[in-house]
Amino acid sequence: MNIFDGLILDIILISFPILLYTLYEAYRKNIGQDEKILFLDFALLSSFYLILKFGYSIEKVMLLNFNVILILALIRNRKIVSFICIGYSIFHYKYFFDFNLYLLLFEYGLYIILYVFKTKNKISNNILLNAFMILKSSFFALQLLLLNTIKLPSNLFILVIILVFYSVTYLSIILFDMGEEVIKYHLNIKELEQEKQIRMSLFKITHEIKNPIAVCKGYLDMFDVNNISHSKKYVPILKEEINRTLILLEDFLCFTKVKVEKELMDITLLLEEVTDNFELMFKEKNIEFNLNLPDDELYIMGDYNRLTQVMINLIKNSIESIENNGKISVECLDKDDKVYVVVSDNGKGIKEEDLEKLKQPFFTTKQNGTGLGVCLSREIIKAHNGTISYKSKESVGTKVTIKLKKVIN
Repeated sequence: MNIFDGLILDIILISFPILLYTLYEAYRKNIGQDEKILFLDFALLSSFYLILKFGYSIEKVMLLNFNVILILALIRNRKIVSFICIGYSIFHYKYFFDFNLYLLLFEYGLYIILYVFKTKNKISNNILLNAFMILKSSFFALQLLLLNTIKLPSNLFILVIILVFYSVTYLSIILFDMGEEVIKYHLNIKELEQEKQIRMSLFKITHEIKNPIAVCKGYLDMFDVNNISHSKKYVPILKEEINRTLILLEDFLCFTKVKVEKELMDITLLLEEVTDNFELMFKEKNIEFNLNLPDDELYIMGDYNRLTQVMINLIKNSIESIENNGKISVECLDKDDKVYVVVSDNGKGIKEEDLEKLKQPFFTTKQNGTGLGVCLSREIIKAHNGTISYKSKESVGTKVTIKLKKVIN
């Protein structure tokens, strides 16, 4: 293997784990800072191991390239990784090449001092990098010249090794910086898409609010305060439309902090009342509906109105997903100390890539939806210390499972 091939091999060994880290960070949703740091440390240590294990060496003289990981760790403020690299580098040079231990300790002590100055913002990353390169090259050449137990390469060969080290270091740092730039661009694009989605959702919500207000205005234009029949006919309609608007606004403003007032309630009674309200709609759309409830009452601590809101939303979604001659079932199961409510249909289903997006506020697959229904339902169930999960297959149907804690008498 020639020096050029060795250079390429070392760059690959160093950059491959870092590239995997970059891809993971770019495409992993909602990656936390602790998780990001953990994977960066893992990537750097993996690169350090690979370059030590499979890196290029010539005539028993290991090239300097495994020190690239140390400078990357110092620049990125990875203290633990830096000290691991320093400790093993001293051991490696002493054990495998019999370098002078005191000179090694002095050399790597200087790197620690540079790192301390860098953390206190007294020197920049560029100064740290250049100082490290000069010191490393100088001490490496000095150690080789001091050795008497192995056949030394020529001064020109030492220079070639140092030039290769410079090349690998700068190429690795360039690749690392390019990866971080790609991540920044990716995150900016995601933010722009999210902002666009929020704007579209706000437009839809505005449209939803505009409709009841327009109805109220129309009735008010026709309203004659001196006509009693108008009062009896129009006032209830106006109240209903205003209440609908207020509910929509309240849900929009408070969907992340849903308030629930829990009390002892029978979940089976709630399911009976909710499904009874949809009986006419089931008949109109020729939907076969099945309600399976246990014979005994099932009590939970819950907010009756809020849970009713969840069930109405789920059944309404099922109805809207069915085009012709569909089937909807609502089942309540009693297992151990849990109550399971399962709503399933044979509607058009949800695409696999959209299932995960259901957790996002404002996301909707409906043409005129606001994207609040599913998000609100999730928050309401969460406020009850329960869980809600969706399983769906396109053109087959959807199954929604709610799990709540049962009150044991």
